[in-house]
Amino acid sequence: MDFWNEQRVKEALPEAKLYNFPPNWSANGLVIWHEDVPQRAIVLARRKGEDKGITTPYLKKILDKTAAIICTDSTEYFQYNKPIIEIKTNTNLAITDCARYIRKCFNGKVCAVTGSSGKTTTTQILYNILSANHKVSANLNKANTTWGISWNMCCFDIDADYWVIETSLGGGMARNAAITKPNYAIITNIAPVHLAKDMTFEDIAHTKSKIFNNMQEGDTAIIYREAAYFDILKNAAEYKKLKIITFGESEDCTIRISAGDENKFFINGCEYTIDSAPLAKHILLDMAAAIAIASEENIPIEEVLNTLKSFTLIEGRGAADSINLGEKQITLIDESYNANPLSMKAAIEGFGKLYADKNKILILGDMAQCGPDSPLYHRDISKSVREITPKKVILCGNDIKNLYEEIRDEFNCMYFQSVDDLNQNILELLEDNDYIMIKSSHSSELYKTVEVIKKAGS
Repeated sequence: MDFWNEQRVKEALPEAKLYNFPPNWSANGLVIWHEDVPQRAIVLARRKGEDKGITTPYLKKILDKTAAIICTDSTEYFQYNKPIIEIKTNTNLAITDCARYIRKCFNGKVCAVTGSSGKTTTTQILYNILSANHKVSANLNKANTTWGISWNMCCFDIDADYWVIETSLGGGMARNAAITKPNYAIITNIAPVHLAKDMTFEDIAHTKSKIFNNMQEGDTAIIYREAAYFDILKNAAEYKKLKIITFGESEDCTIRISAGDENKFFINGCEYTIDSAPLAKHILLDMAAAIAIASEENIPIEEVLNTLKSFTLIEGRGAADSINLGEKQITLIDESYNANPLSMKAAIEGFGKLYADKNKILILGDMAQCGPDSPLYHRDISKSVREITPKKVILCGNDIKNLYEEIRDEFNCMYFQSVDDLNQNILELLEDNDYIMIKSSHSSELYKTVEVIKKAGS
């Protein structure tokens, strides 16, 4: 999809100076990272003192894929004999300016997904549903900050029917909303995470609700009914005169789930069941949010349910693997990508439901950025642990020690200060027919424990 030509670059970056552009030049998007670079890409060059873009050593390796170079000083880049886009502003603004421009040109519908947890899974589910019969672009690479969203958008298919965009608080929700200008916005939930100094749990709800800022009257807000501070989210949507769809377990939800022995959805008074193995409640909720958009777009529910039957969980977010460790056969559930108090409880609950009669092992690490109440939030996880009666609990990290102090006398429980210490012992702690769930914030580095176990297996 060669959306970018010389005229469009000039319109997106009107103050830029263009050099060495041949007739009929075109490019296939803009990139700021050196991996998975598409052919004919506009490459953002990163000079000394700048914080975004591709440094010279990597730029040299991808010159064959480079259609043009964006830079703040053209002098050092003429040697590569490539078209050059020299900008006066900083590189961050160039990225967002290009994203705003392509969004202005896009005639399809934009679906934005935010929330404290479940964003990536919901984005993937919605992408799967919509792409079954439509052209869809999405930032499935988890680049969900302002700059990740922006460079993804610059590479999206301008002729697609839908863009599905996961957006975090990174770079600012108001800024992300101004760039994406969604027609649909999903808020999966609200949890006490990413709490800056003097920021409250309630502030998170106000911040997330800014996803509605640049929506138009009649656009659609899709909100988790049981979300903390639901009224704040609802009021923000009403202020913008949006259509509101709710999902959750409450009887008054537009789309209701039933997380019992079967995977049930109730939509407009009708009951539907996915003919598949039992799913954790938080996965059903993610599906319900995606179903809301499919329903609004008049996609037949039978087609939607058929797509959901084949959905597989994402690595780091619930994917399960059977691993052979010599004489021991184990099942590893990888939830190591991220964690907050809400997602931690949901993952433990789902783990308990799916493997109720199995030898359950919990390996849990710190939940980052929980603010001054972090010790309380970590101790409170004890309630969820007690409900699933695990065979063993292994804890690792500074904050999670609060949970260890809470449950150490109730379970076969052990604590490690560092991931390195845990990884030196982990294989000895696992037994045949164990089902192990690993859950923590990414910064806790328990993904390294996942790697150790998988590397040892066959």
